[in-house]
Amino acid sequence: MKKIYSLFSIIIVSIILNICLYSSNIVDISTSQQLNNIELQWPIFRLFIEPFYAFAYYILTIERTGYVFALISWLIWSVLITVLICKYNKENLKNRIVYGCFSFFFFVSLCCSVIILPVIGPKITNVEGYKVLDSHSHTISSRDNISPVESSINFHKRHGFTDFFITEHDNTNGYKTVPPDIGTEHIFPGIQIRTTDGQSVLLLSQNYFEYEDFSDKSIKEMIDLAHSRDMLVVMPHWWKWKKPKLEQLIDWGIDGFEIYNCGYRYISDETRQQIIEVCRKNNLLITGSTDWHGLGYMANVWTLIEEKDNKNVFELMKEKPTTKIVVHDIKGNQSVIRYIFEPFYFLYHYIKTTQLKYVLSFYMFVLIFAGLLTKISIKKIIRISSLLLSLYFSICMFYFVKILKYSFAYNVIIPETILPTTISLIIIWIIIWSFCDKNIQS
Repeated sequence: MKKIYSLFSIIIVSIILNICLYSSNIVDISTSQQLNNIELQWPIFRLFIEPFYAFAYYILTIERTGYVFALISWLIWSVLITVLICKYNKENLKNRIVYGCFSFFFFVSLCCSVIILPVIGPKITNVEGYKVLDSHSHTISSRDNISPVESSINFHKRHGFTDFFITEHDNTNGYKTVPPDIGTEHIFPGIQIRTTDGQSVLLLSQNYFEYEDFSDKSIKEMIDLAHSRDMLVVMPHWWKWKKPKLEQLIDWGIDGFEIYNCGYRYISDETRQQIIEVCRKNNLLITGSTDWHGLGYMANVWTLIEEKDNKNVFELMKEKPTTKIVVHDIKGNQSVIRYIFEPFYFLYHYIKTTQLKYVLSFYMFVLIFAGLLTKISIKKIIRISSLLLSLYFSICMFYFVKILKYSFAYNVIIPETILPTTISLIIIWIIIWSFCDKNIQS
């Protein structure tokens, strides 16, 4: 009975915190203003998978500079809580080891599932009169992307983008694979291309072009050639390198800068403000991008450009308009204390930034799971989960083998990372399933 009272106390406190502290956290980071007139429309199915959805969104939007520490904290707390529960239930040593391994690999599998599954993120709404742009995204034609062009089209449509650029790494093959029946009126060719200076730049165009025309060139040469062909050059995630200097890039004729990138989220407020001030002073484009690689199916940034005279988004970009960089801003502090207690920080931040109906759905699933634990033995849960997870990753393996044959010549992440990971998890879950048999006491 004490456990039930404790759980209900946590739920009541969570509801009170949500009512008192809730903020939608939709911000134009180019001005640091809260945008109360813009809303996010979350998929309906979120209510039915809320614990997984909340964790997925958290994993996919966490600051890259801290995600290793955050995941380690989650792993430690998962195993520690499992061991403490086993001790409280007076499980024998063998049980504790198996249950500890289960919690460890279940968390790892959960993270991998978040990356692989196409769980849709929020769609931006109330943006009439604006083009909603993503100027930096990839398909499987890039060496480190896991999704074909059809997935990219679906990804952008479902998140509210009206236009986007396909900017492969050092090739333009992805744009050529756009299905003819889709059309390219709102899909534009681009490239993220390495320069002889050691950094990469984004070349954005209204018309198709060949990679070979721009290879083995410096940033200055790239900018000059791009401008001669009526193209734009944008510097992606400059804060990753912090070179060349901003002033040098401006002298060379750069057209704009990213100030937010879903692949490299961490940028200090000082650095971002520095880039914004330089762009405002020199009439340069300011963009935010998903930098989508198919790893995770969620976005939390949109670039808004005001519509004008029926011009397409590229024609508008050439005029260097003032843009809104809309971000569902969930950035927290990067302190050591935060990472020590990361799971609890996640819960607090989740309650503070999530609509009440989703918080209630989260706890409803917690209560259902708690009820199942009183009716079904942990042994059975582990055996069923192990079998299902081994089957799930087997399906994933066959899927990635299938799509790899279409990109075998240039894709690296699938054969070197995705397939070895899925195969390893299949083996691990079969082993856990086999151990959790008659050798484990119920």
